[in-house]
Amino acid sequence: MDGTAGPEPGNVPRSEGPDAGTTLAVYRVAVMLVAAWSLLATTLLVWFLAEGGVEAIVGVVRSPSVLLSGRAAPAWELGALGAFGVFAVAFLLSQAVGRGLLRLLAPRPLPWPQGLARPDVPVRLLTYASARPDAFTFTLLRPSRRFPWHREEVILVSQALLDVATPDEWTAVVAHELGHVRDFDGRYLTFLRTVARLMRWDPILAAIASRLTRREEFLADERAVALTGRPLALARAIYKAARLPPASSGPLASLLGPGGVAGRRQALERIRRLVAMAETGRFAEEPGA
Repeated sequence: MDGTAGPEPGNVPRSEGPDAGTTLAVYRVAVMLVAAWSLLATTLLVWFLAEGGVEAIVGVVRSPSVLLSGRAAPAWELGALGAFGVFAVAFLLSQAVGRGLLRLLAPRPLPWPQGLARPDVPVRLLTYASARPDAFTFTLLRPSRRFPWHREEVILVSQALLDVATPDEWTAVVAHELGHVRDFDGRYLTFLRTVARLMRWDPILAAIASRLTRREEFLADERAVALTGRPLALARAIYKAARLPPASSGPLASLLGPGGVAGRRQALERIRRLVAMAETGRFAEEPGA
């Protein structure tokens, strides 16, 4: 279980989804949009509170240009501080959640799956005691001697998943999590989902986080199939994780994406997509699949 040699590049089916550079560009655009919207949302909130609530809302609807007047300058300043505060808290909270999980779950090292190539970035593969089959990934920033910060990717796989999954299935799950690593989900998606949770009153941010989560789960599935060539193995692992009652999902990207009922619906869609991949005949699945 500790082999590091990956499959030959010529034998690995290529993912049909966007490359990591495309995903990074999407995240950067999303962060800029979220930053701009957060600034506007917090400024409007300050304006409504300062100008009398409902009357202020009616005034902005009738004359939006009032927000561009000198009178609104203090609201924009406080709004900018508020948006910056939300982003700072989201970053610190996402890091605190990751570190807290490592302390709370007390995970132990998990041997690297045989036949699955290690990525170029530092990755810790760990397992933890849990009755729920699941896996998730996140990024931690740690002090470094050479640079101010050192990025470390962490992949956690529950013991329950290892107990119910075959070696091919949990290898496919690790490959799925590596897809999140490749697409910087532990860095950007975790941050954006945390921002959306902090501003729960704003449905726009929740919608952006939800759409990005859905997109990245599909892409991570494609990355896993490109690495392993076994779409049915990943489909079975997702099915086993989705059979249990739905659990709520935090800011981390778990195997069932958003978690809850929405995560189970999305899991069914992902399983259908993976089965469709297998039915193309491009992948040599294991006997009896």
